[in-house]
Amino acid sequence: MTLIGFDFSIKKPAACILKNNNYNFISWPYELSKTQQKAYKNSPITIIERKDTKINVKNVSEKLRYEVRNANYLATLIINSLDFNDKEIFLGFEGLSYGSKGDVILQLSSYKFILMDSLSRLVPLENMFTYAPITIKKTAGCSKRGMGKANMIEAFKLMPTKFSRYLKENESLFKTKFGNWIGHLDDLVDAFFVLKTLEKNIE
Repeated sequence: MTLIGFDFSIKKPAACILKNNNYNFISWPYELSKTQQKAYKNSPITIIERKDTKINVKNVSEKLRYEVRNANYLATLIINSLDFNDKEIFLGFEGLSYGSKGDVILQLSSYKFILMDSLSRLVPLENMFTYAPITIKKTAGCSKRGMGKANMIEAFKLMPTKFSRYLKENESLFKTKFGNWIGHLDDLVDAFFVLKTLEKNIE
């Protein structure tokens, strides 16, 4: 059995895969800063390089054509990076945040639907599950009022994965000069807890 937890976004999607009791992390970030590149370079994370098409759209029609092409490109890139040879595969996604509004939520929803449609050619839709953000936080033990991404990262550091250990041993690499966690780390952590939520719900 293979379980895959996705933290899907357009710019920095990430996934955590559980197979044969091993956790593996993979991500497809659009851009990483030099600080982020340095932190992830020697970590047990597979970073897939993206080459999104960049165009200056002139009207709504061109923008929508671009978005469909780019969404299909990203979906294909994600699928080609994963192994679907297992007979039993289950996928978990984090639901869209209620805090998202307007065009942003529509754009993200569209990209996610295209990804799920592409995945459905390899994995039955019945094997795909979506969980509310608060459910993911409960899995991490971080659902109390006021708890956020930093708390989830601290919870992740206690988990039995190679990346958790690497993070603990190289914590300074993952901190900004202001002491905050660098970008994209929360996406990888969210993908892990989506996977743990999926695992708990299909037992």
